[in-house]
Amino acid sequence: MIALEGVSKTYPGQDHPAVEELEFEVPEGNIVMLIGPSGCGKTTTLKMMNRLIEPTTGRIILDGDDVTSVNADQLRRRIGYVIQQVGLFPHMSIGDNIGMVPKMLGWDRARIASRVDELLNLVGMEPGQYRDRYPRQLSGGQQQRVGVARGLAADPPVMLMDEPFGAIDPITRERLQDEFLEVQRQVAKTICFVTHDLTEAVKLGDRIAIFRPGGRLAQYDTPDEILTNPADDFVAEFVGGGAAVRRLSLLDLARLQLDEIVVSSGGTPAGDHPVLAVGDDDRPDRWLHVPGYDEPPPLVTSPLSGTVYDAVDAMLNTRVPLVLVVDDDGRSRGALRWDALVGDLRAKGRRA
Repeated sequence: MIALEGVSKTYPGQDHPAVEELEFEVPEGNIVMLIGPSGCGKTTTLKMMNRLIEPTTGRIILDGDDVTSVNADQLRRRIGYVIQQVGLFPHMSIGDNIGMVPKMLGWDRARIASRVDELLNLVGMEPGQYRDRYPRQLSGGQQQRVGVARGLAADPPVMLMDEPFGAIDPITRERLQDEFLEVQRQVAKTICFVTHDLTEAVKLGDRIAIFRPGGRLAQYDTPDEILTNPADDFVAEFVGGGAAVRRLSLLDLARLQLDEIVVSSGGTPAGDHPVLAVGDDDRPDRWLHVPGYDEPPPLVTSPLSGTVYDAVDAMLNTRVPLVLVVDDDGRSRGALRWDALVGDLRAKGRRA
């Protein structure tokens, strides 16, 4: 766990603090996204956590230790650090870049080599293909993967990430975000992540800290709460329009009460529930009947592991009023209907 207790930073010669009286906790194993307008103290806060910048006042607690009272070099070896520019050493191979911190910690060569291969596999880069390459031989997305692997090399309990995907094109960025979440599911690090992109903050964060100008905390809460219940006008304006759409990416299909469907091997029975025809392998084949429609719409599926956003995207792209939600084996788990979804969101909005 990381805890900030009354943390402020005023740079020499400045009348106003860059960060003022920050108070929040980062639960163990959570991703906390730091976001706000330019110059609001996000990166300063991150760098104070590993003492690249010393706080003027306050305490930063890491697993019970006040980081201002421990050796700075030893502290940084306990904390992974990943930045936008990656910072790979161009004259060192990918394997040597990743193994740099373990080498400083005195690991033997066999242990370092094993860890390098393990991490390259973890970030989706085959060790035999990439271990001996140099940074200039990699794409920007591949260099970012190596940066994440290097940050994880010594298995630190905490990762600090300063806009690590900020310089990547949108398609690669989204893929890296997905891969990052998969890595986090496996390693469960405590992560503080600076971003300027609210969509990224909502997608990746367990919690979001919104900074206002002057380095003060405007709101610290779950993405869902920030989107539905902004603390004040500043947060509401910062979140802006489209909050309802962003919320859809937070709603897992696996957690929804899906519409019941009737499975049939033939015929076209009518009734209150959609009727699904299945093949000999019990896998979905087509809709036989959808209430309210004379002709059943095309069958479109969405994975149970996805979000409501994914399902709605499929509906809009194919112009169908419902999607069939299927599990990893391709078998039906229920249906999500457009009219039921909109009605449920309206009801939730009224309750909020």
